Amino acid sequence: MTPSETNHRFTAAISPQELLSNAPAAIWPALMPCDFLPILGNQMGDWLCLRFRADNSASQIVHWYHGGGDWIPWGDSLAEAILFDSFRQRLPGSIRDHAIPAIDDASNATGDPAEGPLDTWALEQLQRDSVTPTDAERLQTLSGHELAEALIQRHLCLPAVRCHLVIDALANPLISDEILDAWSATENDQVQRSLLDNQLMTESQIALVQQLTGLTSEQILAQQDWDSVHSQCRQVTRQTPLLAWAWDLLGYSLERSDDVPAAIDAYRHGLRCSIFTDQTVRVRTHGFNGDGQKFSAARLIQLAYQSSDPDEQTYLNALSCPNADERREQVRSHFAALAAKADPATAHDLWFRAGWDLGAEPMIAFAELLDQVTVTSKTAGRVAQSELAQTHRNCFRDRYGI
Repeated sequence: MTPSETNHRFTAAISPQELLSNAPAAIWPALMPCDFLPILGNQMGDWLCLRFRADNSASQIVHWYHGGGDWIPWGDSLAEAILFDSFRQRLPGSIRDHAIPAIDDASNATGDPAEGPLDTWALEQLQRDSVTPTDAERLQTLSGHELAEALIQRHLCLPAVRCHLVIDALANPLISDEILDAWSATENDQVQRSLLDNQLMTESQIALVQQLTGLTSEQILAQQDWDSVHSQCRQVTRQTPLLAWAWDLLGYSLERSDDVPAAIDAYRHGLRCSIFTDQTVRVRTHGFNGDGQKFSAARLIQLAYQSSDPDEQTYLNALSCPNADERREQVRSHFAALAAKADPATAHDLWFRAGWDLGAEPMIAFAELLDQVTVTSKTAGRVAQSELAQTHRNCFRDRYGI
């Protein structure tokens, strides 16, 4: 089955034989976190990946995007992820899909999503767990905010659905493609800042929107729903606390409300999340930070934050490095030094951060990082994570000869 035959794109499964091979070709070593096991692809380089907990049980299914390495959980099971893949074009905020253009086809937005064998299987699996046949039938008829709320009420695909709602809350329908084209002469970072926070629009930007819409500046600046952004992000941070985009936007919403201490607390939590979880292009935070910089770090630096924790301050100093390659090297060295003197379980987490907090420099450093993650996870009793890290190490050796 090809992606064009269904409403969604993740239809290409990896065979069990391939997954059990010494070095599966689907794994992108170093670029893909070493606790990701790709199982379903879209034939465009992107994967739905299985993750494992420290107790060796299956954790969640995440969407991994090959064009930058960003990832976001789509569900706690493969059935949930497939359901989200089937419904996501009908959710609010789908115009800024996962770095892939949304399908411009009305039939995809209104037709029956359960038209392929994968969708049928997913609904059958969910009906065994949490979704009644009546729920399944109703979900097929909904779209927009009604669909999002129905999924949230049933605790399905929560971070992914809430991310769509945040994107929708940030959108200003008055800013058309024509206006964006006219804005293109402006510095791109300023454009992105204006799109994230309309209150930062310049006078000339507002004047152009007024000219084309006939509305007042107050009406133009009232389109975003930052209360919704705050609410959705707060829920995500409680349910899935290692996603940078939720802490970043929670912190910024608090900063906009002049609650700087609470904003700083949110940004400090954001520091602990991998940059590959920031969804920066989708939520438009990239206009505030430099090349490869964390939004949370950029805001803490702007707020002149100084930590009383020496390790946190050393880390923030490393994140302040203006050169992206040097910044990644300093961050890798920081976590590697902490890992060298930690117990196995803590060391595993620190070695992991050394590689996938920002991405490591130089590339050959991943050979040691993968070795260290393999050893420390095995010593800590995390057999599944150790075996998976070893598989990534095999792939790294096969692909790069290191």
